[in-house]
Amino acid sequence: MATALAAVAAALNNSAAAAQIGAAADPTVPGAADRGTLQMTQDPLALLDSVALLCEFPVRENGETTWPQGVSINEGAQEIYVSNQNGTELRIDVRTLPAGIRRSSRIVTTEDLCWTEALPWFYNERGQLCFIIRATGGARANASTYAVYNYTTGTKGANIPINGIWRADVSGRYMATTDAGTTSVSSFYVYDWASVQAGNPALIATIPAQAGARTAGKNQGLAWVGNYFYLIQGSQSESPTFQAWDSNGKLSISSKYTRADFMDLVNKLKPGYLTNANYTYEAEGAFNHEGKLVSVQIVNNNPSVATDGRVLVLQHNRTDGVRGKMQPADVAGQ
Repeated sequence: MATALAAVAAALNNSAAAAQIGAAADPTVPGAADRGTLQMTQDPLALLDSVALLCEFPVRENGETTWPQGVSINEGAQEIYVSNQNGTELRIDVRTLPAGIRRSSRIVTTEDLCWTEALPWFYNERGQLCFIIRATGGARANASTYAVYNYTTGTKGANIPINGIWRADVSGRYMATTDAGTTSVSSFYVYDWASVQAGNPALIATIPAQAGARTAGKNQGLAWVGNYFYLIQGSQSESPTFQAWDSNGKLSISSKYTRADFMDLVNKLKPGYLTNANYTYEAEGAFNHEGKLVSVQIVNNNPSVATDGRVLVLQHNRTDGVRGKMQPADVAGQ
């Protein structure tokens, strides 16, 4: 299985490298200095603390009581998709990119506590917009199930067993999932993406996560960037935390912002937004966008009014991004 994953990672990296080599050969592109910058941006672990704000929007609107859980981007359509959950109600929003204005919504009835903390999308053979959603809730033994939701027609397909559908991310022809619970992780899984869309998921590789079962914080999203599986972490009582495991399951990075340092970063992105040191914070989602990590972070300067909160969609590994200050996070379970 590890060999299979290595082949998958090599294919993805070689594909990206071919395009980048072609660009570097263009005589209008400067030489050695820019090549060093290019190498840095190719490393998913580099410049984790340098971010750009891709989009923002309200946590809640129109008297709604759902809470954002997962996000994905359709760059071609200039749309951003958001899953929102409350009890048995899953609402999927289609918003404009980069303005974040809600264009449309649909509501899906699910089992209780059936969090869709990722929102992989695709167009089916009829050109209809579809999403992979979590289909069952409750204990972990009952939760590893997904369904294809056709947003265009408003119909949900059959429940389909899969490993670790709580959190997922798509990279090229593959989809990654994980069995990560609230504060633990044992494995990452790689599936053929076309087979998932077709409702017959083909497992390509299972990667055991090393460095102990517990994670540094509450797991809120998975992103598969290059050879690394990122778990984005952080509850309302924790700090924004990032851990990444490589394709052999080795823990490669464990970093976090303090609450004060994250407040400083947000104010660089949105000048003057956070003035309350006791602001509300929570991580809610992650994904790979154009070969870079994206984390979804909720902040609220006025914790007593939930509707004042904002969802910030941040892209990391940006040489042109705003720099923040990070520090090592304790590695739980060691």
